[in-house]
Amino acid sequence: MKKSMKLIAAMVLTAQFGVFLPTASFASEADPTIKTVKSIAEPTEESQTNNVPSPTDPIEENESDGEDESGESQEPAPEPPSEESGEEPPAPEPPKETEQPPTPDPQPEKPAPTPVPPGQPQTQQPSYVAPSVPIISSEEETEAKDGSIHFEKNETAESFIRKIGNSARKVGQENDLYASVIIAQALLESGNGSSSLSQAPYYNLFGIKGAYKGKSVSFSTQEDTGGGNMITINDGFRVYDSYQESLEDYAELIKEGIAGNPEFYSGAWKSNTESYEDATKFLTGKYATDTQYNQKLNGLIETYELTEYDKEGTDLDVNVSGYAIPMAQYDISSHFGPRGREFHRGIDMAAPQGEPIYASKEGTVKKAEYHSSWGNYVVIDHPDGYSTLYAHQSEYSVKAGEKVQQGDLIGFVGSTGNSTGPHLHLELSSSSDFSQSDLIDPYPVLFDE
Repeated sequence: MKKSMKLIAAMVLTAQFGVFLPTASFASEADPTIKTVKSIAEPTEESQTNNVPSPTDPIEENESDGEDESGESQEPAPEPPSEESGEEPPAPEPPKETEQPPTPDPQPEKPAPTPVPPGQPQTQQPSYVAPSVPIISSEEETEAKDGSIHFEKNETAESFIRKIGNSARKVGQENDLYASVIIAQALLESGNGSSSLSQAPYYNLFGIKGAYKGKSVSFSTQEDTGGGNMITINDGFRVYDSYQESLEDYAELIKEGIAGNPEFYSGAWKSNTESYEDATKFLTGKYATDTQYNQKLNGLIETYELTEYDKEGTDLDVNVSGYAIPMAQYDISSHFGPRGREFHRGIDMAAPQGEPIYASKEGTVKKAEYHSSWGNYVVIDHPDGYSTLYAHQSEYSVKAGEKVQQGDLIGFVGSTGNSTGPHLHLELSSSSDFSQSDLIDPYPVLFDE
């Protein structure tokens, strides 16, 4: 009976909203085309990791000996190969965050052998890949007397907002746009970040079609030709390397408009409006054909208090040393130095899964990869000769060789590698090889005045 109900729900979603499944093709650059979305959907969590083992790198020594102050019980990490023990590190194991979500019907098409041809953008709403289970039920979505739509808070949505919120704030401030509207659209278009298109390796939060820097992925989709007539087509969607690129490309579309009309979306700019309600009203019929589009966006903005992201962001706490605390929400759960019979190489900062991690200081990303002990980790070399290491991330959002500024997003809190609970393991070293003799206690550098 439950399977039958799920099948019926999937069929209803397919008929009403359109389900898009990847066929993985790459295409030449094309202008974005867009179409109708009428629902948000319940995400199933998916681990997004980049597993590039490097067993010869130094290994975090004993991430925990028994229970640390956070109550986490962790097995000791192996000694780094440079230590006297001479023991080799264990073979790297891929991170195990969560089970992969089931593939929604219909089944994916075979890869399209031909590139997506360039074309003129359509003035309809961007497509999105609908997840298989609705996030908003009739009990969770209610319409007020004034026509606005109210949503019950959802932890998955809140986690997604933490991931993109500060990046959207920055993009909005730089482009005369409302960050609240950007975030609400990302929530609505991507099903709280759960659609196939919005997740790794595509990161397309807004369903923008075409190609980005020569990269595109082909999805099978159903489109409404008018009057509820649905047709199935195969179309190309832009592929990004990160959420940041998706946000920046969206802002460029809203600021530069479509071919032949650079001010096509000008009614959504801050300078041309008095409030975010003016912007969402303008986007209804321009960016989306859904007649309730602004009501849904307004409801999401109100439910999750997204106008906070329209304000100037709170800067990270920067110590006299010039290093900033790399997270906004955390509890110090373990300190640097001897811990039981072992030596703890850094400090542990317990935080919710998906909490954003920021660069403590400007520098160059030396490594962004997977390690059997550190899990997904990032190393940044700083101009003062010191290096910082950020371990156990659920995913990182930077690449080796990339320049970052203090406060730039570099990843998200997770529990990959030798870890049993979500936290950031932070190390500070006077050399980029992170041998134990070069390690420095990060706590006084970050917190002592």
